[in-house]
Amino acid sequence: MEKTPSSWYNQIMSYRVGLFLKYLDEEYQASIFRGAAKAAEKEGIELICIQGDGSDNPIIPVSSHTALNLDGIIFLSSVLLNNSSDKAAQKLKDAFKPVPVVSIGVQLKDIPSIICQSETSVKKELDHLMEHHKYKKFLYLGGPKDNHDNQIRENVIKKVLEEKIKKSDKYSLTVKNGILFSESDGLKLAQDYCNKNPEKNIDVILAGSDDMAVGILKYINSVAPESYRKCPIVGFDDIPLAKTDQIALTTIKQPTEKLGEQAVQMMWNILRKKQVAQVKKIPSTLIIRNSCGCRGYHDDKSTHKDEHPLQREQFLRDVSYYGQEISSASDFSEIENPLAEFLTNIACRDFALAIYDKPVKNIPAKARLKLHITDFIIEKKNDATKLLTLKEIFKKILSSKKDPASPRCLYHLRVGEKRLGFILYTVDKNSPIYVSMAGMFLSHAIDRIFKFKSEKNRARELEREVEKRTAELKKESLRRQKVEEEVLKISDLERLRFSLDLHDDICQRLAAMAMICKKDSEKNPELKILFDMATETLARTRQYAHDSFPVELDFADICEALQSLCRESEHFNDLKISFKQSGTPSDLTSEQKINLFRIAQEALQNSIKHAKAKNITLSISFTERNINLTVTDDGIGLNEKNISKNDFKEKRRPHGLGRRSMEYRANQLNGTFKIESGKNSGTKVIVTIPKITSAEKEMS
Repeated sequence: MEKTPSSWYNQIMSYRVGLFLKYLDEEYQASIFRGAAKAAEKEGIELICIQGDGSDNPIIPVSSHTALNLDGIIFLSSVLLNNSSDKAAQKLKDAFKPVPVVSIGVQLKDIPSIICQSETSVKKELDHLMEHHKYKKFLYLGGPKDNHDNQIRENVIKKVLEEKIKKSDKYSLTVKNGILFSESDGLKLAQDYCNKNPEKNIDVILAGSDDMAVGILKYINSVAPESYRKCPIVGFDDIPLAKTDQIALTTIKQPTEKLGEQAVQMMWNILRKKQVAQVKKIPSTLIIRNSCGCRGYHDDKSTHKDEHPLQREQFLRDVSYYGQEISSASDFSEIENPLAEFLTNIACRDFALAIYDKPVKNIPAKARLKLHITDFIIEKKNDATKLLTLKEIFKKILSSKKDPASPRCLYHLRVGEKRLGFILYTVDKNSPIYVSMAGMFLSHAIDRIFKFKSEKNRARELEREVEKRTAELKKESLRRQKVEEEVLKISDLERLRFSLDLHDDICQRLAAMAMICKKDSEKNPELKILFDMATETLARTRQYAHDSFPVELDFADICEALQSLCRESEHFNDLKISFKQSGTPSDLTSEQKINLFRIAQEALQNSIKHAKAKNITLSISFTERNINLTVTDDGIGLNEKNISKNDFKEKRRPHGLGRRSMEYRANQLNGTFKIESGKNSGTKVIVTIPKITSAEKEMS
């Protein structure tokens, strides 16, 4: 004895069947779903409508059906397959094996199929247009050229009209194909045809679908050339909009709900091991309204079975508000409250949201259950951070008892080829379209959150990389500073060796030479000249030895050493060199003394040799924290044009080695080095070093 609804209403149903389609956001698929849901309720089958499971060209599931533990598959081939070849049928069987498959809309080899028999209705429609209205010139604006449904419609139209054309050349047919069965494609095809044929040369337009017919009507009744206004048109599908007085579309009604019902019935028989026909055809119906040229049709609103218009308007408003609420979400937590409010508004009592760890091309084996609502209550115990297998997730959210009047829907969240997760929900049979629309908003919000997280992670990686690189640069800087310090020490040692060699060897030889010459210089004028030259050379050599390594730095303070440097430099050069001191002198380390002295020495030499200065001022000032050394001249300044080609080697002195030497020494003292100069405005060398602390003095 078969189960009655009352006996299984509160039990887990005997079979679980998946209805695979694209999306429930258009009437053709939504109507098939309603029919399938009605039959599933009658037979006690747990129906799960699965949307967006596969890739787009062609769609073969990739797939969530294994984790769902389905007993049967109903596949909307007319929407999900681009062709009905044996190869496509075999791929479909292989993808779902060993689960039985029923095809809707396309007859597939070795797969039980429910199809719409539309040839007879198309012929009746054409007979009506030719016999009743006497139309002879036909324009067919169809859907995708390779689409199965489009091929059937187009071939029947061609066959009927070709027979007429054989009998009379007054008949003609022009065919144009779009990319989709959509309003926009219908409008574009009509616009293109009218632009190429501004004078009307057709009697009637045959639209590949009612949606295309609506787009065509929008164009020809508004911006098309005047001759096309109110051109007769017929459609295919009988969508709800076709019934309205404004459209009143003559069309062919596909038994979409019947297709869904019969597919479930066929699957029910297969699961119970009953014999079924390989193909079952359900006839379509010609619906004559006003768009073909007939008159007298008026919409009977009392016969509509859809939800109340006010309810539909409210649901659409809820979808819009929800989309706005999550449009700027940057974290999953910002999605939860708007989503819960939206689900309450449309009376969705059971809902689950699962998110993959990252956008992927193929459905992964695991996900995180971010949100689970049962009887309008958010499950707070759910651990949204735990990674679960899809089987674990589906077992958890499908384990509750189910009202057979409200089938579940599984919507795969996708943006292009990127898979983000899925939602599984329960709503009234007339409401899934609104959750499907909301799913698109949710998909883009989650995609944006993934991108935001990726950018944040990338920023963190860059920060870590910068920190790592900064540490490496600091380490390298310290290493270079040590190397520079060693170079300067070696340089100073070489200066000391050179100074000692000059003093102990060359100076002694010059002194002996001067003594020998002095003995007979009064008698011999030539010896007198030689004595004077030897004496002057001895003085200069001693000065060079002193400049190379001023020994007084070991016991004198820096101010005395700098003042002595100014006096001696002024003595040997024909210019004025001043020394200035301000502030209270502080104790300096030997390293600070020698480096400051060398900087001052180098700066003075540059001013003397290259600046053509008449006045030079060397000043040192002591502040609370710093020591400032400044060398200022009134020379020609540092300018490329001031240096002739013949002085190319000398050009390196102010710009090259000397400058680098001063800068290195300033760096060794943790100070700053700066040169201010301009054409004919003199040059100013500024060095600032920090005073050493008491602890640093002890260490030094």
